[in-house]
Amino acid sequence: MVHWHIKDFGKQSSITGKVFEEGAQVHSILLKDSLEKELVRFDMLESELDDWQPSNSAVLLGRWSRQFSAEEKVLSKEERKDSAENFFISLYDAETVDKSMEEGRLLRYLFAISLERNRILKSLPMKLGASVQTYVHVKTKRKFEVPIEIPSSESVSKIESIIGDLLL
Repeated sequence: MVHWHIKDFGKQSSITGKVFEEGAQVHSILLKDSLEKELVRFDMLESELDDWQPSNSAVLLGRWSRQFSAEEKVLSKEERKDSAENFFISLYDAETVDKSMEEGRLLRYLFAISLERNRILKSLPMKLGASVQTYVHVKTKRKFEVPIEIPSSESVSKIESIIGDLLL
């Protein structure tokens, strides 16, 4: 099993180019550009979030946020767990998410198995030959239907190139 963590934010806004200040709340948004067939990540300040609109060819996959720190520091295990948990839930909460998109299915699957290993999600028994696995979020008891995927090294590399080492 690969150990993943969320890649550091950029040091400036993808939208305005404004340099992030210490302690600023920075949001990362992961999109798939359906014209270019590429995954794209935008880092932006919380104040820029409401005014920003993705292009019509972009489909939202998920989002996460944290406070910006100029110093290079290793995130604690708890910070990484919290970021991974928030990103996983955003994969289901985003209204514009195309749940049939390959990258979205793969992200949901990879996060679910990692979060299960870290006891954030618990899997429910499934029937032989099922194409989805039901997971329960331990804190909220919310159920998530996660498609069972067999990731290829190419698809995982494509996702890692945008969001870095994503999970724990």
